[in-house]
Amino acid sequence: MICPNITALSNAKPDICVIGAGPVGISLALELSRRGKTVLLLESGGAAARPDLQQLSDANIVDLKQHVPMDLAVQRRLGGASNLWGGRCVPMDALDFEPRAILDLPGWPITAADLEPFLPLACDYLGCGRAVFESSIRGLNISRPDFRFDRLERWSLRPNLRIAYLSELRESRNLTLCLLATAVGFEFDRNGFVRLVKLRGPENAYAEVKPRQIVVAAGGLETTRLLLAAQQETPRRFGGPDGPLGRYYMGHLDGTVAEIVIHSPALDEGLDYYNDETGTCVRRRFWPSSELQQRLGLTNATLRLEFPPIRDPSHGNGVLSLAYLGLSVPPLGRLVVPETIRQRYTGGGDVRRAPHLRNIARDLPHVLTFFPRYVCRRYITHSRAHGFFERCPGRRYALQYHAEHLPHRNSRVTLSGERDAFGLPRLSVDFRFTSADAEPLIRTHECFADWLAATGLGTLYWSVPLKERVGYILDHSEDGRHQTGTTRMGPTEQTGVVDKDCRVFGVPNLFVAGTSVFCSSGHANSTLTAVALAMRLAHKLTVDEIVSEVQVVRTAPPVEVP
Repeated sequence: MICPNITALSNAKPDICVIGAGPVGISLALELSRRGKTVLLLESGGAAARPDLQQLSDANIVDLKQHVPMDLAVQRRLGGASNLWGGRCVPMDALDFEPRAILDLPGWPITAADLEPFLPLACDYLGCGRAVFESSIRGLNISRPDFRFDRLERWSLRPNLRIAYLSELRESRNLTLCLLATAVGFEFDRNGFVRLVKLRGPENAYAEVKPRQIVVAAGGLETTRLLLAAQQETPRRFGGPDGPLGRYYMGHLDGTVAEIVIHSPALDEGLDYYNDETGTCVRRRFWPSSELQQRLGLTNATLRLEFPPIRDPSHGNGVLSLAYLGLSVPPLGRLVVPETIRQRYTGGGDVRRAPHLRNIARDLPHVLTFFPRYVCRRYITHSRAHGFFERCPGRRYALQYHAEHLPHRNSRVTLSGERDAFGLPRLSVDFRFTSADAEPLIRTHECFADWLAATGLGTLYWSVPLKERVGYILDHSEDGRHQTGTTRMGPTEQTGVVDKDCRVFGVPNLFVAGTSVFCSSGHANSTLTAVALAMRLAHKLTVDEIVSEVQVVRTAPPVEVP
């Protein structure tokens, strides 16, 4: 059932309250309801985007070169970040969960084996087919194991969870979704339990809900903001001001410092997108083995083939020029890809249409063959094509890295002196990359160049001079979409905000679900792991049979709201 605002909550008596209806919140709430729990799912936004509600997430970002604007990091609407998500699903590696000297921090209090049973369910909710993430290339058997090219990334057939699950959210008997319901704080009892959750809505609407169990799944930054606001009221809470809350903010490094020439036709073909037996779009990429990473102290990373920048018409490819011209028109581009991806491919500056039109004219037979086939595969057939990969003449490609961001204590979010329209303190975001992130990535490329030469599979060509590589990587590093680390797991309150079951230390009925609990970022996009953790949490919550009531206070207390 969907109720439009908090004034409709008077008869709600769920077992569990989930704050945030993004990919993690929706999948968690649905799984809990399917397991027989009654669930109240709260969403700050509406079914459609609203600028006034989106502005609630405005923050002071210290360096906009390293962190995307908040409207590209947070979406206050049903579906949350899935409205911005491209759909890539990749699990974290076993190595990511282990203690490593390069991290200089305790590892995860769980292992990859603890999470593995929940990956199939997470894949099902995200619509990316079977939880199979390895596939060898027939006829290519390489004896040097330092790098592998059989690791798969999978692509969701339905990446926007608002669209995928709207019908079930509307029809579920066990689940009540309340839109326009912004959680602004908690009230704690003398035993440390959350006694009530304070809600605000448009037109100064106010409510208090009193669930027995609460899961905050509001996205990495907004979840952290809510806990920081609670800590501001009682500074010793959550490890105190010098504790881990808000610290170790991580994302990923993504870019290109080299090109690759593939010598093997089989490898060239095997690294393209294809649809597996479930109709899911998948793709292979290069990955340095765990043994190599441990031996040399490397950060985790993947390397994948990329075509030339589509905004540069010197590529001479009509299909790439057509893609650029389409994406460069914002209303049209947003129909094809999320805004974050559109901006990545189009870049800034003026659109130079004439040279791209010449590319299309010269390459018209190729364009006319390619375009109808791609539209059919992406929008008509069940097997959804995520994207396309144009094979380059001479098999020369840009080599795109997607790499681990180390947890730095001073890469963090804090509360600023400003407040939003509901009175909640805004965030100040000091997101940092350092040379410790870039240097291992350069060593990975050097090892990869040696491996290519030894196997005869290809040749790596650096596109950035040796002395400039660290600076180049740092200058071109930007994230804020993958919001990890700021409510990290840990064995104790001194090292983590939540325990191995995602329960907040010192608050027995408060849990966190989402990317902010990660202890390391790995190379993997964070959505699949976050949903798998949510499925594990659903199992934990349904094992503990606790019955509770939700009470709603309809009259606002005497609190000034700016």
